[in-house]
Amino acid sequence: MSGFAKRTERKKQDIKRATLEMLKDTDPKNIKISDIAKKANVSQVTIYNHFHSKEQLIREVIIEYLIEQVEQREQFLKADRPFQEKVEYIIFEKKRAIRQIRVDLFQNLMKEDEQIRNVVESLYQTRLIPLFIEMVKEAQQKREIAPNISIDTLLFYLKIWREMGDRLHPSLYDERFTEELARLFFYGVKGADCHEC
Repeated sequence: MSGFAKRTERKKQDIKRATLEMLKDTDPKNIKISDIAKKANVSQVTIYNHFHSKEQLIREVIIEYLIEQVEQREQFLKADRPFQEKVEYIIFEKKRAIRQIRVDLFQNLMKEDEQIRNVVESLYQTRLIPLFIEMVKEAQQKREIAPNISIDTLLFYLKIWREMGDRLHPSLYDERFTEELARLFFYGVKGADCHEC
C-alpha cells in the first residue's frame, strides 16, 4: 500500500471512529457532517468523497461495528471455556455494548434503515444462532447443562430472551441485574444453593 493509500485509509478510519464516538450519545438526526469533520480533523469534502452522505457513513459505521462485535463473540465463545463463563460473557457483553451505542438510538436506526435491519438479521441467523447451537451441544456433551433439553426448546428460550432484552431500558443493565440474569439462566428461581426449598 502506497503512502497516499495509507493516509487515505487512516482518514477514513478517523472519520468512522469519530462517528461511532458521536453515536454513543447523539441521535443520528442531530449529527452534522461538520461536527464529524471537526472531530475527525478532516474536511467535510473528505467525508463526502469517502461516504457520499451522512446516512451512508452512519450505516457503514454501524454495520462494521456489528460485524466486529460478532467476531469478538465468536472468538471468545469458540474457545475451550466452561458454558457458564460463556453465558456470563454474553450477558456482560450486552451491558458493554449498551455503553457504546444507546439502545434507543440503535433501535431507531434499525426501524429506519432496512440495510442495517437486514445485516442484523443475517448475522443473527447465519452466525450467532449456529454459534449458540454449537456452544449448547458442546455443553451438553460435557454435561454442563441438561443433555435432554432439545435445541429447538433452547432456541425458543433464546428467542424469548432476545425479544425481551430488546425491550429493556438500558438503565436496567447494572451489575446486580446482569448477575441475577446469569443466575436465573442457570438455576431458575430455585437457585443453586436452595437444597431445602
